[in-house]
Amino acid sequence: MTINLLKGMGKAYKTYLRNKASKKLFNNPSYKPKLQHPVIKSVEPAKNLTERRKVQQEIFKSIDDQYTKRGVKPGPETKASEIKVSAAKKSSKIHDKYEKDVKASKKAKSTQTKKAVGAAVGTGAAVVGAHVGAKRKWPKYKKFAESDIKTVDGKLKLVPKKKD
Repeated sequence: MTINLLKGMGKAYKTYLRNKASKKLFNNPSYKPKLQHPVIKSVEPAKNLTERRKVQQEIFKSIDDQYTKRGVKPGPETKASEIKVSAAKKSSKIHDKYEKDVKASKKAKSTQTKKAVGAAVGTGAAVVGAHVGAKRKWPKYKKFAESDIKTVDGKLKLVPKKKD
């Protein structure tokens, strides 16, 4: 295929060829390229956006109320917009920190719960294992473990458990 180049199209054509070669090279590399930065494939929206917006509007309203109480007109010459922006940024940082801390505490709580459950299960298994081992090794323990303690004639006696 021949391409007739117009005057001034040489650079564009060379760039096209270079881009085509680069695309071919990156689509079928002879080695696995390692990227310097991870590729972002998707972005999750921030949580509680409506709540955060509501809080921001309340902050703006309180700043405007303070200006009207003092008899100052809010506007760029009074730096009200700068105060609003800085207040919004501070509240956003506080909210982000709070959510991060809540998430960390939930994770720590679930980890501790899992550990506690695991310890309880392990302890229960150890007790059952010790009980079974003791019944095998000591016949008196087996007799005791498989009996009920009842009062007969004012004395404690071992009575075999009733089979249901």
